Amino acid sequence: MNLYDERYNIRLASLSEIDAIMQFIDKYWKKSHIMSLDKNLFIYEFVDNNTVNIIIACDKNTQKIEAIAGFLPCSRTTDTSKMDVWGSLWMVNTSHKNISFLGVELIKRLMTFLHCRSHLGIGINPATSLPIHKVIFHEKTSKMNHYYILNPQIRDYKIAVVKQIKYNPPFINIPQTSCIQFNNINEIRKNFDIENLDTIPHKDFWYINKRFFNHPYYSYLIYGLKDINNQVGALIVMREVEQFGRKVLRIVDYIGNQSLFAGTNHIWSSFMHKYQYEYIDFYTFGFDEKYILSSGFSLRDEADGNIIPNYFEPFLQKNIDIWVRYTIDGTLFFKADGDQDRPNQLQPLI
Repeated sequence: MNLYDERYNIRLASLSEIDAIMQFIDKYWKKSHIMSLDKNLFIYEFVDNNTVNIIIACDKNTQKIEAIAGFLPCSRTTDTSKMDVWGSLWMVNTSHKNISFLGVELIKRLMTFLHCRSHLGIGINPATSLPIHKVIFHEKTSKMNHYYILNPQIRDYKIAVVKQIKYNPPFINIPQTSCIQFNNINEIRKNFDIENLDTIPHKDFWYINKRFFNHPYYSYLIYGLKDINNQVGALIVMREVEQFGRKVLRIVDYIGNQSLFAGTNHIWSSFMHKYQYEYIDFYTFGFDEKYILSSGFSLRDEADGNIIPNYFEPFLQKNIDIWVRYTIDGTLFFKADGDQDRPNQLQPLI
């Protein structure tokens, strides 16, 4: 027992405390934050088998919540050598005289409680969070790369701001990668062995099903990329976004053989022609860049004046950098990881 245990009861939250946590978010993090308003989304994100994936610190005298640290599992595995989680909803009530570094203590307790391999972060604030992650947790931090491919048939871009037309010609000596669309998790189970992939984070069928097929608001497009033997070697997940009567396609996750991405240019060309996407974009960290550039994508560069927006709810026509934190080299990050690709405002159910 330490000073924190003397003052606080640090534990997993219960189902009966969800309303109190949502009120805590609204009062001490951000007024009218989506997680303080939308209980349906909150439960989808943080409740699993009647367990609330949030560590809380309750003052023993007042019984009030003083700090929270949420986490999002990447899989249902019980193998701690493969157990990875994303951090989410990490905050302390700074209006009270709480013990210093209470938030840090919650993360330490979280790691001890879960015995997980890695506690990953995406969307961290580089201005305020980098020193904590580097100095206290000895984590590495980096900015995600943002790639995009423009539709050559579009001349009046409305979603993007295009000062310089950038077309990166695909490598012509790379075999074309074919694809197949999956409509449910059983189709993926029959065609792709995700469970035995050696990746960080480790994602499984449970994760794919919950995160993409069962999302309460968003509809995702999930395709399998086939190798030269007509075997599915990778999963690619995408989501359409509409704005100003136009559409873009966002690649938000990728699991499997990265080299298959190199032969996908014909797929993107077909999609842009058929659905008239202004562009297709792809945020990632840890993905081998040569395969992305080989497929015709360009790296977003502030120097050319082009703007490829990230925020759509509400829409912000501005380039956005996304920062990540990790401990193990080779860790992969994508746009749908953690809590990055979720609604930010109330909307009707699909």
